[in-house]
Amino acid sequence: MPQLKLVLRLLPAVALMSLISTVLSFSFAAMMVHSSQQSLLPDMVMALLLTALVSALFVAWKGSMAGLIAIPLPSAAAMFAEIFRSNNPSIEELWLVLLIGGLLTAGLMLTLGSLKLSKIVRYLPLPVLAGFLAGVGWLFIKGGLSLTGVNSFELTAFQDSALWMGVGFAALLWLLRKRIPPSYLLPGATLLGGALMVFLAPYLQNQGSWFFHLEAAGQLPLTSWQWLSKGLPEVDWLLLPWTALLTLAVISVLSMLLQATSIELLAKQDLNLDQELKVAGGMNLINALAGGGVGSLSLSQTSMVRQMKANYRLTGFMIAAFLLVALLLHEHLLRWLPLPLVAGLLIFQGMQFVHQWLLTSGQRFPRADQFVIAVIFVVIVFQGFLGGVLLGLLLTILLFIREYSRLQAIHLNTSLAGLQSGVERTPQEQNWLKEQADRARIYQLRGFLFFGSANTLVEQIKEDVQHGKAKIEALLLDFHRVSNADSSTANSLLRLKQFCDTQKIQVHITGLNQTIQERLLAAGLVFSKEDSPGAIRMSESLEEALELLENRILKGFHNSELSPVRAMLQHRMILQEHEIRRLLAYFKEEAFADGEWILQEGQRKRSLYIIAQGSVEVLLKNRETGSLMRLKKMRPGTLLGEMGLYLDEPRSASARAAGGTQVLTLTYAALEQLEARDPDLAMAFHRFVVFMQSERLRDSNQRIYSLLQD
Repeated sequence: MPQLKLVLRLLPAVALMSLISTVLSFSFAAMMVHSSQQSLLPDMVMALLLTALVSALFVAWKGSMAGLIAIPLPSAAAMFAEIFRSNNPSIEELWLVLLIGGLLTAGLMLTLGSLKLSKIVRYLPLPVLAGFLAGVGWLFIKGGLSLTGVNSFELTAFQDSALWMGVGFAALLWLLRKRIPPSYLLPGATLLGGALMVFLAPYLQNQGSWFFHLEAAGQLPLTSWQWLSKGLPEVDWLLLPWTALLTLAVISVLSMLLQATSIELLAKQDLNLDQELKVAGGMNLINALAGGGVGSLSLSQTSMVRQMKANYRLTGFMIAAFLLVALLLHEHLLRWLPLPLVAGLLIFQGMQFVHQWLLTSGQRFPRADQFVIAVIFVVIVFQGFLGGVLLGLLLTILLFIREYSRLQAIHLNTSLAGLQSGVERTPQEQNWLKEQADRARIYQLRGFLFFGSANTLVEQIKEDVQHGKAKIEALLLDFHRVSNADSSTANSLLRLKQFCDTQKIQVHITGLNQTIQERLLAAGLVFSKEDSPGAIRMSESLEEALELLENRILKGFHNSELSPVRAMLQHRMILQEHEIRRLLAYFKEEAFADGEWILQEGQRKRSLYIIAQGSVEVLLKNRETGSLMRLKKMRPGTLLGEMGLYLDEPRSASARAAGGTQVLTLTYAALEQLEARDPDLAMAFHRFVVFMQSERLRDSNQRIYSLLQD
């Protein structure tokens, strides 16, 4: 009973996905053979329905995540159509080309998956792939127009009512795409539009029929078994379009990986891309041997299934069962499929590709990348896909050469032991931070972040988290030395965010310039002000980010029951309680409001301060601009102003209260009284000041060394 309830609950989603796959199979088949071998249409529909069935079945069975949906790959169908139009093959040659293209694609997928080379997609320049996919959109539009007889710009071609009905249908889908959910638009428009066109056809069709002429060849599709039993056709193997078929295989693999990485962002879960390549390779091997096309994961249909709460493996099996019914009835369905409907669907599909990868590229790509996309698209339109591919390969090489020198993105990879803030804390807090330093990791980045270096950064962080000495709770990414970043960097940081969510790691980012920040926000990266695991916090400066990082680590520190002042004196001077009371008797308590000056640069004031409560900022004036720069921040239990007390020189920096602050002040007169009345205690205090100065000198040397590394 529970299984039956689940089946009934999944039926609406399964019916919609099956209808979409059926419509796409019919449309792709018409695009592939209508211009070259119209008699093959029923057979090509059968081949693509078989492709959809096998793909849905395989992905449901072996996919690395439940709820993945596969369909005939749109880019492969468009490229097959272009190959058939350009080469005008015989019937046997057409099926042979389809077989070879499928086998090359399956072989490449299986090879890359077996060698664990799925990360190749991370290193492909996204603008080049975007140019290819925009060109695929043009092939869809071209295929849709050719269905209505528009193969030239002759005036008579534009008088056919089928053309304007198809274009009008595509325009209507385009206008409705943001008003109607995708899961309902395509199937609903297909059913209603098809019924309307069947009704209007007798009244509006003028130059030709609105329906396909079905003349079955009677021997197709040709499967591997038929090839083996009858023998391969006598063709000139050297004249086959090998370059185009190899291009098709490469583009199919990259398109499939792009779909897979997009699904990762959608599901907020990493897929095993090597496994997905092997699954796709296996199903496409069967598709090719059975006379079918190329199948692939589908981002749009996987997204619809998740929206309809139907992301189960059972969904894929049920879709395959529905497609089997469509396969058995395909000839009857095809007789009632209006040609303008198919043309409109293909034009709409092409418009989506062109809009996503070309027209709106300015929102995701810098101008140089937009130029690359536009050039590849124009070459594909006027010179064909092969010319666009050759140009894309050339641009890929040029882009790689340009960016190669910037591969070393990590300037410094360290824990809190290697880079600390300028906040001076109590000895106990400092010791705790040293002990817990490996709970935070700091990455200072540099140069230009692009597709390869950004992915290398993410992989390095994952490696550090998984093999670190301690459980990492927080990361700091410092972008101060980063000049710019391409659009792939945003995708890499989104993957890092998903990884940190699963590991409950907080991420701090600082030093983002305006351009990078806008690009990250446009990609969907959200900055939070919450101090919680998985959140991404943005800080104005590295100093602020380091302080936040240290404060987070100090949350696990349990303060001594003693006050910070007594804890410091007892720790550094090893005094008994009665000796501490005698020493503090020479100090006087003073309170300062937020922003009130305790010391000012150039001032002569022979006094020393121990911070009891609150915080103090030590500031230095810029001689050229007059602005104040924070040197460090001092917390309770720390010493301030000792050089002025001993040297009687003008103050070298200013100090002001950061919030309400209380200090204990020792004047020079009080120090002389201490030396006269209690010389042993005075000597212990002098040793304490020397000890504190030595520690500060050591810490300053470390900070200067870090600055010199710039």
